[in-house]
Amino acid sequence: MKFVKRAVAGAMAACLAVALAACSGSDSASGPVHLVFRQFDPESEVGGLKTAIDAWNQSHPDIQVELQTLSPNNVQQFAREANSGSGPDIDQIAFTDVSFVANPKVLAPLDEFLKKDPLPGNGTKDLLATDMVTFDGKTWAMPWTADTMALVYNPKAFQAAGIASPPTTWEQLAADAKQINATSGGKTAGFCFPGSGSATSSGWFAINYYLWSHGGTLVRKDSSGNWQAGATQEQLASAIQFFADLFASGASPKANQAVADYSDPTIVNGVVNGTCAMTYEPPSTFKTMEKQASTAGATVTTAPMPSGLTDGATHLGGRALAINRNSEHQDEAWQVIKYLMSADTFKTYGQYPASTATLTQLSVPQSQQGYVQQLPHARSFARYIGSEMTVGSIQQLLNQHVSAVYSGQSSAQDAAKAILDGLAKGLKG
Repeated sequence: MKFVKRAVAGAMAACLAVALAACSGSDSASGPVHLVFRQFDPESEVGGLKTAIDAWNQSHPDIQVELQTLSPNNVQQFAREANSGSGPDIDQIAFTDVSFVANPKVLAPLDEFLKKDPLPGNGTKDLLATDMVTFDGKTWAMPWTADTMALVYNPKAFQAAGIASPPTTWEQLAADAKQINATSGGKTAGFCFPGSGSATSSGWFAINYYLWSHGGTLVRKDSSGNWQAGATQEQLASAIQFFADLFASGASPKANQAVADYSDPTIVNGVVNGTCAMTYEPPSTFKTMEKQASTAGATVTTAPMPSGLTDGATHLGGRALAINRNSEHQDEAWQVIKYLMSADTFKTYGQYPASTATLTQLSVPQSQQGYVQQLPHARSFARYIGSEMTVGSIQQLLNQHVSAVYSGQSSAQDAAKAILDGLAKGLKG
C-alpha cells in the first residue's frame, strides 16, 4: 500500500511493526484498498520492481500496493505471522519453501481464483515449476520468476586458446578448460567453480548437473513410493572425480577449493579480467558481471550449461507469489498477482518470468540468451523434495565429502560411499 497522510497511516505502521494483525485495509468503506506485498531480495536488486509497482498504483487508484522488503528470505517468520493472523497480503516465496507453507492456515489456495479469473493465454500450461507450488491437489502459489545457472565465459579467453564456441558437454568443457590453461601457460584458468566444503557451497550445483546429465540423481522415489539414492557408487565417484581432476590438472585454480559461492570476487573478477575463462552464474550475478566488464572495456557472455538443452539436466530456481489466508482483500491481491506475472512488470523488473509465454514477449540481450535457451529445459528441485532429508541436508552431506576429495584427504570412491551411506541413513528418518 502507499501510506496516506491521515491517522490510518500511523495505525498501519504500528500494525507492521508489531505484526499482530493482517495489514490490509482501506481508508473507508468506499476508499481504496491497501495491500502489502513483501519480497526478500536486496533493495539494490528491486529497482525495476518498484517501478512496476508505482505504475500499478498510478493506474489503479482503487487498489494501492506497498512494496515491503524483508531481506534475507525468512519463510519461517511469514509462517509465524500467518498462523497468528497477521503478515503481508501477498508474499514472495522461494520455490523450495512453498511446501513448508502449503497449509490453509498460512496460505489461501489459488484454485478458485484460477477458475473464476484465469491467467491469460494458456493459463497455467505456460508456467514453469508448477510442481513446486502444487501439493495435496491444491495450488498454493503462482510461479513468478525463474532462474538457473548458465555458463558464463570470456570470449577473448576462448579466442586466445583457439576455441571457437562454448562446450556443449561436460567432457568437452574439461578438454577446453585444460586447453585454455595450457595455451596461456597457466595464466588463464579454464573453469572456475566453488569447491568449499561449507554446508551451502554452490559447488553442489555442478555435481548435480553432471549427475543429471549422466543418468543419475542423488535421491529418487522407487516404484513403491519409497525414497532411495538415485546414483550408484560408480556414478557418484565419477562425478566427484571429474571435478577433482580439474583442480589436479590446473584447469581450475586450487585456491577455489576454499571458495563457497559462485559470486565470490575471485571467480567474478577472474572471468571479467580474463584470468578465468568460464564459470556458472545465476542471472543476477551475471548482470553485475556484465556491468563490471563494460566499465573495464571487457566482454562476458552466456551459453547453456553443458547438456543444458537436455530436459532435466539443470535446475530451475525462482520465486513464487502467494496470498496470505488472513488477507481481507484476496480478490484484489489476485489482481495484483496477475499484473506482477505479466510482461508489463518484467519490462522493468530485471528477472526472467516463470512463464514461457511471457518470456517470449520480452526483449532479452544477446549476452543473456544462454538463460533464455536453457530455462524451458531446466527442472526444479521438486525431484528432491518429500523425503525424510531436506534439500539442505543433502547439500551439506555432499559438500562435506566432495571437498575432502578436492583437498586430497579422501578418494572419490570413499567419498561416494560415505555420501551413499549418509543418504541411506537419512532417508530412513
